[in-house]
Amino acid sequence: MSATRYTYLGPEGTFTEAALRTLPEAATRELVPMVSVPAALDAVRNGEAAAALVPIENSVEGGVTATLDELASGEPLMIYREVLLPIAFALLVRPGTQLSEIKTVTGHPVAQPQVRKWLRKHLPDAVWESAASNADGARLVREGRFDAAFAGSSRRRRTASKRW
Repeated sequence: MSATRYTYLGPEGTFTEAALRTLPEAATRELVPMVSVPAALDAVRNGEAAAALVPIENSVEGGVTATLDELASGEPLMIYREVLLPIAFALLVRPGTQLSEIKTVTGHPVAQPQVRKWLRKHLPDAVWESAASNADGARLVREGRFDAAFAGSSRRRRTASKRW
């Protein structure tokens, strides 16, 4: 077993990575993003990692089904710690995009319920399509595949931004 490796639901830039980085020991571990909750937990089960951090619940939607299902099946795992991560979302767009131009929005499926009221108020006609993660949604906007993506940070970082 790699005692120095921790896995998490990736890719890099996810809330799960941000939560993992709040743990003091994360500074001395190799942090490895995984493509799914089962992959992160299986790395612990098969000895490739000492621990995994995966989302288990959010305050809006409740339990994260993929994690709960994975914990209920396969080799038993112990939950040793809970991390609470305050989250703030931002609507990411390419430079120059106006709110009235946004027709498509993406983000992780768990993010959608957390921003649905804002969407209903400000972008009632926008079409939502889920991305693998919020970080992936931002990449898809940069590539021009979507007009906007919801992503966020566990800490408030200010860059050039508009308030809608």
